[in-house]
Amino acid sequence: MIKNILIFIILVLLSGCHSFYKIDTNELRGISNKDVIQLKFVDGKKLNITNVQHANITANNELEIIKYSSAEYTIDSVRTLYSLDEIKEIRVKKFDVQKSIFSTFWITLGVTSIFLILFCSGGCSVGG
Repeated sequence: MIKNILIFIILVLLSGCHSFYKIDTNELRGISNKDVIQLKFVDGKKLNITNVQHANITANNELEIIKYSSAEYTIDSVRTLYSLDEIKEIRVKKFDVQKSIFSTFWITLGVTSIFLILFCSGGCSVGG
C-alpha cells in the first residue's frame, strides 16, 4: 500500500501542471528570470515574456520590463514599455497543485483501466 502511495506522489511531481495566476502590480518585485509573465491586453491578445530581469511600474503609468540577453546573462540595452491602460491583466506561471493531483488521478485511473482490460479480460483473481 505504501509503495502505491509513493508511486502516486511521484506521478504527481512528474506530471507537474502549471497555470497562470493573476498578480497585482505590487508583486512584480518578486519576479525572477525563471518566471513566465503573461500580459493579457484589453484587445484580447496575450503575450508571454521569459528571462525577465526586472519588472516595475514607471512614473508614466507604464509597465517596464528589462530582460536578460538570450546570449549571456547581461541586461539588454533596450527596455520594453507597455501602457497600463492597454493591459487587462498581468499573470505569472506557477505550479498548480490541484491540477497536478487531478491529472495524476486520471492518469492513474486510465493506466489501471487499460491494464485491467488488456490483461484481465478473462477474469482476474486476487491473491492466488
